[in-house]
Amino acid sequence: MKQTDVLVVGGGICGYTAALAARRYYGGKKITLVRKEVRALIPWCLAFNCAKGTLYNNVLRDDRLYDERIELVIDEVTAIDRQGKCVTTAFAEDIIYDKLILATGSLPATPFFKGADLQGVFALKKEFPYLENIRASLASARSLVIVGAGPAGIEFAEACTTNRQLNVTMVELLPHCLAWAFDDEFCTLVEENLRQRGINIITATGAEELQGHKRVEQVKLTNGRVLPADTVFLATGIVPNIELAREAGLATHDHAGIVVDEYMRTSDVDIFAVGDCAAKGNLSGSVGAIARRAIEGGREARVAAANLFALKRTRETVLDKFAVAIGDHAFGAIGLFQNMNLEADRKMLTVDITPGVIAGNVTVKVAYARETGATIGAQVHGKPFGLVREIMDRLADAIQQQARFDELALA
Repeated sequence: MKQTDVLVVGGGICGYTAALAARRYYGGKKITLVRKEVRALIPWCLAFNCAKGTLYNNVLRDDRLYDERIELVIDEVTAIDRQGKCVTTAFAEDIIYDKLILATGSLPATPFFKGADLQGVFALKKEFPYLENIRASLASARSLVIVGAGPAGIEFAEACTTNRQLNVTMVELLPHCLAWAFDDEFCTLVEENLRQRGINIITATGAEELQGHKRVEQVKLTNGRVLPADTVFLATGIVPNIELAREAGLATHDHAGIVVDEYMRTSDVDIFAVGDCAAKGNLSGSVGAIARRAIEGGREARVAAANLFALKRTRETVLDKFAVAIGDHAFGAIGLFQNMNLEADRKMLTVDITPGVIAGNVTVKVAYARETGATIGAQVHGKPFGLVREIMDRLADAIQQQARFDELALA
C-alpha cells in the first residue's frame, strides 16, 4: 500500500501541469501521479501530427516529473473510496491520499451509427500506440472519409492532403463546416480553402452506417449516397470522462463534466477536478457552454494545485476563443459570435454586426451591443496566423473591458 500527500489521477497535459504546480506550491509534500499510458501526449495539433506521422512531437517529458521528485505510476485508478481517502488501481494496489486531483480528460463521443467497430475505423484517442495504428493504416489507404468537420477533422484532413494517392472526403451534419463557430460568410471561406487543398466536402448530411466485412469498405450517408472508404476517421466530438467520479458519488453532469466550484473543488472538498473532465464556466455564467481547451485546462490545474491545502486562488472566467489554420490562412472566433443565431439574438440581445474591417491582411467582423456599442464578439480571418492570434487577444481585452467597437485599434 502506498501513501501520498497529493495524488493526481490522469497524466495528460492537465494532470502533468497540476503535479508540477503542486510541487511549486508545496515543496515538502509527497506527490504521486498515476496514469495508464506509458507515453502521455500533448493535445495541441494532435490530429495533424497523427496523420503526418510526427507523434513524437506530442510526447510529454517524464524527466521533468522525476526532476521535481514526483512519483510516476503507470497504472489505472479503478475506484475511489472517499471515506477511506484511498484509491484502487487495476494492478490491485491501494494508494492512500490526503488530497486528490482528477484529470481524467475526455473520450471520443460514441458514434450513433452502425459499423464503428469495423477495422479501419478510428477516432482521436490520446493513446500513442492507437494513434500509431492510424498512421500505419493511412500509409496504404486510398479512400479516407472523415465524419465530422470540426477542428480535429479539419486538422486531420489537411495533414492527409500531402498524400497525393489518398482521396479525402469530409462529411458534416451541419449546413457548413465549423457552423457552430462562424457565420455563413466565414464558413464558406473555410470550405473554399479546404477544397483548394483537394478535400471533398459534403455538408448537411450525416453518416448513417459504416459498411464492410470485418474491415470498413464504404460509408452510407443519411441522403442515401454511398462513399467508398478503406479508412474512416471519426471526428464527432468528445465527452468528459466522468465515470470514475460518478461511481465515487461525486456530483457530475453528463455533458458538462464533474461539477466544481471556483476553487476547482468537487462536491468532496478533498477532491479537485481539472481539464476536460471538469465542468466549464464562461463570462455568461453558463456551465459547460465553453469549449474544452488545453490552455484553460492548464489554468485550472494551477488553480487546483494552489488550493490543495489552503484556498488561495479562484478560477478565472474566460472568453471562449477558437482558431484554426488551413494552410497559411487562419480563422478565429471569440466571444458571443460563436453559437449565435444571428436573427434571434439580434432581437433578444439587440446585437448588430459590422461589415468586415480590414487590418492589413486580416478581416475582422465585430458583434456589438446596439445601445452601448460595446464589443461582445468577433470573427477574424487572414494571414499570417500569428497576426490573427494577436488581433484576437486585443479583441478579448476589448470585450472584457466592454470597449466600444468603434474605438478598437486593430491595425
